[in-house]
Amino acid sequence: MLVTDIFPILIILVLFFNEVKGDKCAFSSICTCRKIGGKIFADCSNRNLTKAPVFPNTVIGINLSKNKFSNIPQTLPAKLLFLDMSRNELLTLDNTSFGRYRLLQNLSVSGNILTEVSLGTFKSNSKLKHLDVSFNKVLTIEVMYNISFDLRKSEIQSLNFAKLHCTYGVSQIMQQYHVVHLQHTQLHELSVASNRINSLELGVLSLLPKSLRFLNMGDNVLSFGFYIMEIAVLYNLETLNVSFQDSFHQVGLKGAFSENCNDSRKTGPCICVKGTESDNNQIAMGSNINKSSLFPKRMNSIIPKELDNTYIAGFPKATKNYTIYLPRNLRKLYYHNNLFKMSIPNFPFYPNNKLTHFFGQQNIIYELVGPVTGATHVRYMDLSGNFCKFISKTFFRTFSNLEFLNLSNNALSQIFENENKGELFMNQRSLSILDISFNRITRLPKEVFRHNFNLQHLDLSYNSLNKFSVNIHHMKMLSNLDLSNNQLEQLSLDTREALDHLKSESVSVHLSGNNLKCICETVEILKWVRYSKRVTFVGIKDYTCSLGKNSTVSFEDLDGILQQLEKKCSSYILVIILMTTLIVVTITIIISRILFRFRWKLRYMYYVAKEKYKVENNYVQLGNQMFFRFDAFISYADEDRTYVIDLVKNLEKDYALSLCIHSRDFIPGTGIADNITNAIHCSRRTVCFMTKHFLDSYWCMFELNMARMEAVYSRNGQNVLFLVALEKGIMKQLPLQLMDLVDSHSYSDSPVEGAILEDKEAYAAFLTKLGETLVAK
Repeated sequence: MLVTDIFPILIILVLFFNEVKGDKCAFSSICTCRKIGGKIFADCSNRNLTKAPVFPNTVIGINLSKNKFSNIPQTLPAKLLFLDMSRNELLTLDNTSFGRYRLLQNLSVSGNILTEVSLGTFKSNSKLKHLDVSFNKVLTIEVMYNISFDLRKSEIQSLNFAKLHCTYGVSQIMQQYHVVHLQHTQLHELSVASNRINSLELGVLSLLPKSLRFLNMGDNVLSFGFYIMEIAVLYNLETLNVSFQDSFHQVGLKGAFSENCNDSRKTGPCICVKGTESDNNQIAMGSNINKSSLFPKRMNSIIPKELDNTYIAGFPKATKNYTIYLPRNLRKLYYHNNLFKMSIPNFPFYPNNKLTHFFGQQNIIYELVGPVTGATHVRYMDLSGNFCKFISKTFFRTFSNLEFLNLSNNALSQIFENENKGELFMNQRSLSILDISFNRITRLPKEVFRHNFNLQHLDLSYNSLNKFSVNIHHMKMLSNLDLSNNQLEQLSLDTREALDHLKSESVSVHLSGNNLKCICETVEILKWVRYSKRVTFVGIKDYTCSLGKNSTVSFEDLDGILQQLEKKCSSYILVIILMTTLIVVTITIIISRILFRFRWKLRYMYYVAKEKYKVENNYVQLGNQMFFRFDAFISYADEDRTYVIDLVKNLEKDYALSLCIHSRDFIPGTGIADNITNAIHCSRRTVCFMTKHFLDSYWCMFELNMARMEAVYSRNGQNVLFLVALEKGIMKQLPLQLMDLVDSHSYSDSPVEGAILEDKEAYAAFLTKLGETLVAK
């Protein structure tokens, strides 16, 4: 059941009777003994005893648990300090039960069938420090009054009142008279767990002693109420347990519903203010008097002044400003395994608290909105198993000292998959342990943990990650990375390099339960897994990887897998390299030949395309007739300039031709290639004066080839190119790709410059022939 073992009533008895095996006692063969410091501790548990053995006075601790005693033995040593009578058959306790044992410090009567603990039972036990009456299911919480009344002037430090009601029955309300006498004690630990307590009467918490450090109210049916605001008055409280509220108890129906719950019990104790002898007699007789004389209607004398305006005069008026007060020394709050369905909104805690641990797992906290302010000291937070599907980016902003965070077993996949800027944990610079397993996450952004430099343990197991590309280079302290039971096929090179350069001497990586591949593409990764000195792969012998569609192999023989893959993949690698090289070379040659073959065509098409964007048209087409700006474009080498210019002047004068020559008609500021292409495109014909200088000139050959392309692609194959040989045999020196011009007789021999004066008739005939050719449409 709940936390009885964290409520250490019989620490020494547990230590010496349960954990340490003793020898047979000299005075009794039934029990085993352990002698420490001259004092004897006897263990007579689970011996089926109904009568106690005879113990010498040197025995100060006796364990008689798990026997069949129906009464407290009165033959035990009078100076007994420790007595365990748990799990026997005790029915009632009265003032004769422990009157003989005035020095008792630790006493357990847990797990019996007690129906009554009379007033005065512990009146003589003023030295009692630890008392456990838990798991007596018919005593009910009414017994708290009688016990606390007897212990008013004792040294009591811990009381365990857990499970004083049966499992099923009506819920209870803890009232002031149950605990009123505890205010006179120096009690440190109190448990009222598993008592079906639904609520607390206002003032109950205020009556508890201010020395209280541990309060266990778990496994009840507590509902939210005004009494919650009183918790702050217990300013020395360090641990508060309110877990397992409304929990389902799996109990056999036959035994559970036949229990004698004793829920209708009415003790009605007399509350005597002055505590006179006659009053005590009335209490002993069970008389009833009015309790209101002892309990004031308001507890103004108990509530601190700073809290009085908050909750003593009633709930505050409707306002947006409110503050929740915690005990100023509270360090651990247990609020797990409850059935409260809730969202955590803006919670402003009064900052005067020392809360460091919050256990909120296994609830139904479906969203974390926040922000939660005033809890800056929290270092440990467990919010796992809460069906949570939303966390605002501001919820964790105030928890700047958080070191441990467990968000596992929720439904936060969408939140983390969209966390591209790492804003969720941007203030958690001290975070060292983060668990987000069991969240059905399929991918994580690269910078999701960009601000978490001190992470040492990152648990991403049991998600659906098929790729892990999170940046972990800055996590120099990372020592444990759990990626088990995902859908990973490999680890990226970036992740492997990051793991190899962490400050930790050894990094533990968990990869079991993934879809690892043992193929040629993952050989380098497998080598890294095998030979990495900085990374330890936890349970590597249990890893499996896929060799094919239906074949898997264990990493137990990783060396054999690597040898097999290297042999298999080496031949493929050589073939792949050769084939790739051959394909690249072949494609390069083909493309180069195509580009070379059609180089002039491509250049021509480029310049023609540029020409289309010009606004001005340099020729007009009417029907089948095309009218150009120039009758001919004259192409020549600068070395032949004198002869050609004279020829051009004669042609223009005698035949009224409009000829284009580069020295006169090219547009300044325009590129040479553009001018050439434009001139050819705007001229009906192109005349090239062929000389050795022409063939050696780059731009002359450019003009010749552009004119050829013009004839083929813009003039529908018309013969618009005319060659004039100014030197004998020059046509034989043309490149092979231009020999078709010779074959088509698209050329004419011209008298050379020196022959003009010698044979004027031949020159005149040449001029006439050229002029008539250019004039012809």
